[in-house]
Amino acid sequence: MSAFSEVVGQEPAVAALESQLARTGGAGSTLVVGPEGVGRFLLARCAAASILGPAVRSDLTVLESSAGIDGVRAAREALARKPLEGPRQVLILRDADRFSHEAHNAMLKTLEEPPADASIFLIARGAEFLPETVVSRCRVVRARPLSDAQCAALTGLDEDLAADAEGSPGRAVFHAASGAAVEATAVLEMLDRPAGDPLGRVDKLARRKSGEESKEHRNRMVEVLRVVAARLRRRLPDEEGRLRLVVEALGSIQANANAPIVFSELVLDPWKKTPKN
Repeated sequence: MSAFSEVVGQEPAVAALESQLARTGGAGSTLVVGPEGVGRFLLARCAAASILGPAVRSDLTVLESSAGIDGVRAAREALARKPLEGPRQVLILRDADRFSHEAHNAMLKTLEEPPADASIFLIARGAEFLPETVVSRCRVVRARPLSDAQCAALTGLDEDLAADAEGSPGRAVFHAASGAAVEATAVLEMLDRPAGDPLGRVDKLARRKSGEESKEHRNRMVEVLRVVAARLRRRLPDEEGRLRLVVEALGSIQANANAPIVFSELVLDPWKKTPKN
């Protein structure tokens, strides 16, 4: 059975990785790029399993962006050690595009001249989110969005909800679990039919949930607007104007603007423009 048997909808990426592993045995550095939630980490894990076999538990290091510069230094030390059981030490850098500039610099020498028995996989949204000095030292493999039918089959959601995630099964699951899909429906209702108590409804939608951290709150609001944008895209060309406003609001929140304020301005806009009796 192929080490990539779990992967769905990424045939070109799997073919590229299998060809690369056959040529190199896993030596060197590989950058796996693509939208979040489409299986980038799964691809890297399967590649690691293909390289290491049963030794995947002992000779694999997975580094999160939250580990910071100290985590990068520890990972470099791990790569420099001889493998415990398998043929190589394998390092996976999750969300490599979210590592600090200092962390990227700390990895450059290792990326340029990795130990002979080491394999490195970086995961990112796109090469453009990483320094060119990092990208130039890696082979690039691209993961792509899945079809709505594939997302639905993988998540157990109906195709309309899967379509909201625009090809990302991971995002579709988050939308369902976090309530982002339900909240997006409420936002679209306000944009379509501004009426009632807009301030109260906006406050309810923008309020942080019990136990929710500030970062989690921002992420959820980003995903709510992504669902709204996905649904408006399916209404094009009729919704071009409102889609532009939603995309602008989404960009502002992602650029660390005050999320509740941006969100409120967006959903109150049509209410302000509605003639009052």
